[in-house]
Amino acid sequence: MGHLLLVLLALAWTSALLYLVVRTRLPVAVNLAFVDTVHIYVGVASMAFFAALLATGQLPRVDAPGKPPWIAGGLFVLYLALYATGGILLLPLGPRISQSVVTVHSLAAVWSVPPTAVYYWRARPRFGGLFGGSLQWVRSRYWLGLVIVLLPAAALTAMPRALSPLAQTGTGGVWTASSLRGVFLDRVAISPEGGWLAGGDGLFLGQAGEGWRRLDFPAVLILGLATSAGPTKAYVGTEAGVYAARRVEGPYEKLSFPGREVHGIAVEPGLPSTVWASSRQGFFRSDDSGANWLNASQGLRAPEGSWALSYFRNVLYGSDTLGVYRWTGSEWKSTSEQKWVVSLDPSADGRRLFASSMGEGIQVFEGKGWHPADDGLAGHGAGAIHVVSVTGGNERTIAATMLDGVAVRTDDQFWSGLGSGLSRGAVWRVLDDHGRLLAATDDGLFSYTLTGSSATGQWWVLFAGALIAGTVVSLSQLRAVGEASRVSRHRLAQPPPIRR
Repeated sequence: MGHLLLVLLALAWTSALLYLVVRTRLPVAVNLAFVDTVHIYVGVASMAFFAALLATGQLPRVDAPGKPPWIAGGLFVLYLALYATGGILLLPLGPRISQSVVTVHSLAAVWSVPPTAVYYWRARPRFGGLFGGSLQWVRSRYWLGLVIVLLPAAALTAMPRALSPLAQTGTGGVWTASSLRGVFLDRVAISPEGGWLAGGDGLFLGQAGEGWRRLDFPAVLILGLATSAGPTKAYVGTEAGVYAARRVEGPYEKLSFPGREVHGIAVEPGLPSTVWASSRQGFFRSDDSGANWLNASQGLRAPEGSWALSYFRNVLYGSDTLGVYRWTGSEWKSTSEQKWVVSLDPSADGRRLFASSMGEGIQVFEGKGWHPADDGLAGHGAGAIHVVSVTGGNERTIAATMLDGVAVRTDDQFWSGLGSGLSRGAVWRVLDDHGRLLAATDDGLFSYTLTGSSATGQWWVLFAGALIAGTVVSLSQLRAVGEASRVSRHRLAQPPPIRR
């Protein structure tokens, strides 16, 4: 039992130290694993120690002479917060309340390390009886100790931040820079001819095993990008207008587009000759692959702020600075009052449409109405949440943010950071290509390889089960030693038999 406590305390101290290190946002591979799981190690270490004290009747002696008085108060408050929040997390609360409770639970676990370690060090002379089995066990205290260990452990298994990135996306992954390091990139998309297309301060084509190369493209800043399976394979929006090419590799020709600053481009599914583009002059439509354009901004409240365009369930949606709209065939009808929406992204399964806003976070449309979906994303200033784009897959959803890197969500409730290894600056778009993430950022292109969720999930279940089982077995052995010692003392206390 003594070795178990020493190991648990060592884990607690190491985890607490690494917790402080990763909070400095260093690009280390352990960031993801330790930020979201440190409270697991620390919490279990503290709970096992506390349960052992309670089961052996040593807890009331925290205030014994020679011990600092703050230890008793600190242990009482921190353990009370740890167990109370653990029990609350088992209740069906709303996502915002649960996220706040998770934060309190994590902080209480980390802060319980110093008083626990100090108490163990100053009380070590009395632990000879604890380890040797000379202390008397109280059966009710033993079972109460097991409950105290297992109840918060059950709550930990239900905490989204503990399970979401670790068990369902990968353990300890890190973003790695590509050969496009130091180049501003605003867009990245899958090429219909194979590979990837990235745009920003230039247009680049990437191929698996061949790296990236710059394409012959005019020296203008790229703001929008769309690919198509039709005769025209790629459309590129720039500050000066729209360019198009029949092959992804080029050549690219400038279209007779009447607007400027083109951020949004959408090609109609099943009819690739119909193309939409946004500009400072509103939305424009072309029915001949961009040869001719017609202004179609009827119904917009701020056409000069036209920005995002996307098809969702064969219906076109667009945004300006004042809201999100649906195209009826003759005009735009308002569907949402969410402001400053800069990206409209349908999920891969076609069930959801994500609206990303510079200030109002993320909202999701599933056919009936819009609802917020930004629990867990960091707020800035007066609570503003800056999200640039969302990539919705069948297994996970990826969010690119302006100030906090990349966030991932696998449970449809909470977002968790996935920023280890990224340079400081904005992430403009993340492409999820069968488990390989490509992030277009201010500092170039970064990649992240996700592991299979099932294998990592099984690893997490085995780890948690082994940790809990080890604690239970250790307490059981200690109880057995204590009972054996009690029986031995009882026999020694009996008077010797009288020989006749």
